[in-house]
Amino acid sequence: MLITPDKNRRNQRFALLLAALTVILFGLLAYYRLWLLPGVLLSVPAFFFARRKCLRRMRVMRQEFPPLWEGILRSRVAYFNALNDEDRERFRQFVKVFLDETRITGIRTEVDEETRVLVAASAIIPVFRFTDWEYGHLGEVLIYPGSFDDDYQSDEDGQGNILGMVGMGHLSGVMILSKPSLLAGFANPDDKHNVGIHEFAHLVDKADGVIDGLPPGVPAEVVRPWIEWVGEELAEPPQRRAHIRDYAYTNEAEYFAVLTEYFFEAPEVLQRKNPELYALLQKMFRQDTATFLSGAKLHRPKRLGRNSRCPCGSGKKYKKCCLRKARQGVPG
Repeated sequence: MLITPDKNRRNQRFALLLAALTVILFGLLAYYRLWLLPGVLLSVPAFFFARRKCLRRMRVMRQEFPPLWEGILRSRVAYFNALNDEDRERFRQFVKVFLDETRITGIRTEVDEETRVLVAASAIIPVFRFTDWEYGHLGEVLIYPGSFDDDYQSDEDGQGNILGMVGMGHLSGVMILSKPSLLAGFANPDDKHNVGIHEFAHLVDKADGVIDGLPPGVPAEVVRPWIEWVGEELAEPPQRRAHIRDYAYTNEAEYFAVLTEYFFEAPEVLQRKNPELYALLQKMFRQDTATFLSGAKLHRPKRLGRNSRCPCGSGKKYKKCCLRKARQGVPG
């Protein structure tokens, strides 16, 4: 997704090759007709056609990172705060490119900057240590005001039970996320629940064309142990299952997605209770989250204490002055 100097050079070579092949093709045709000049002229658009995505991403990466986005990441995304300075800059570049290329649409709900940045963070966290990752099966993210049902209908009567979904059929290429669930997933960084990460884990899994609980690019030495582990786990009767929540045992795909949540939300717990399982996930995602996220904190904006002197100058305590007016809807 990010354009490195090496990736830019490779793209330049490909674009030049495509332009040269265009000239050569029309040059061969020129033996019979005067088509060499059109070939030369068409080589220029062929070059820029091959370069368009790379150039656009380089332009986006040069743009300043909005301070509002920075504040959201620091106050809501513990993973971002755990990174060193160099990796935080890389994370910011991922956010800029993802939000430039991915449409995020609200369905009967507002999509504010916090929602957009948290969708981007959900996408980036699972693949942050991957090389040249692309979400090829994603065109748009729909944000719903609540849960929804199997027909993708928003839950207006409290009957839907789905919080997120990777669309199938006519919604292939679309992801649906419940806005309250997305926000809640980042409210507590170690509660083992994050619907955004869960659904993007499904997209990682789908990169080879099928959602089967075994994403592409898994190291060869991990494939067989993982398949055997998941098969044994799913065969266990409910009373003998591990500490992983029941939804993981729906099928292989959900087991992978739920374990991805655990790996990024509660890695220390996972490592302590299932060290073998943690080691497999560590190799899958190319990162040691138990060590990396240890002690990671959110930088919440400071709030005025309830018993502090009110800043309006009334001399009263904040809770008995402007805070009370705000809660009653009275303008300050």
